[in-house]
Amino acid sequence: MAKEYVSKTAGEDNIGLNLSGFQEMIDILDKMDKEGEKVFKDALNAGGDIILKTMKRKVYQILHRKSGDLEKNIRMGKVRKFKDGSYSQVVGPTKGDISSAYYAKFSEWGTSKEPARPWIRPSMDESQGEAYEKIEQVMTDGIDKIFNGG
Repeated sequence: MAKEYVSKTAGEDNIGLNLSGFQEMIDILDKMDKEGEKVFKDALNAGGDIILKTMKRKVYQILHRKSGDLEKNIRMGKVRKFKDGSYSQVVGPTKGDISSAYYAKFSEWGTSKEPARPWIRPSMDESQGEAYEKIEQVMTDGIDKIFNGG
């Protein structure tokens, strides 16, 4: 059974990229211990960065306003490795219910008085292909560098 390697956006619906299509490269990296783990984390960070940039651009396109607090809280978390060998990384507004970024979810999903103006899901939809390509490129380059000493 394939392990799950996911880059998720912050939010209740946990929109994510499932990297099971890269299973052969992931298996190679798993066998390389620390070097392979670093390559995999670098790959997830590279893909997450593409999603992050798209989110920051989309929030302004869709909400038609600048919000310094919201922009500051659209972040990319650290890649986390779990005991089962899976990885996760959160991209998006990451503050809890006590910050002004708390209100980001209301624009995404709407309220009884305000219609939804989603920007998190459209950011993922728009950047998913480019993020996958970048993840694949970084993993391929990392594997080549490890095997060829480059």
